[in-house]
Amino acid sequence: MSEQERLAFLSSTDLLSIVEAAKLTPYSADYLSLLARQGRLPAIKIARNWLTTRKAIFSYLQEQQVNHQRITTELRQMQKGVM
Repeated sequence: MSEQERLAFLSSTDLLSIVEAAKLTPYSADYLSLLARQGRLPAIKIARNWLTTRKAIFSYLQEQQVNHQRITTELRQMQKGVM
């Protein structure tokens, strides 16, 4: 994340701790923290705490739903090809 992106992220009024974000998702705070460390969830670390935004959380959830639907469709097509 560039310094400009970092400053824009910090200026967001919608910042959530990872613990708060976990309450909005089916994922644990540990898993969201892992995603943040890997750069798969937009987040910033301040001291020992990861912060993200509601927008980033819902974007990740939507991305996961799309991936799930794609994989489900592919599996169904594979089953039809076998049967």
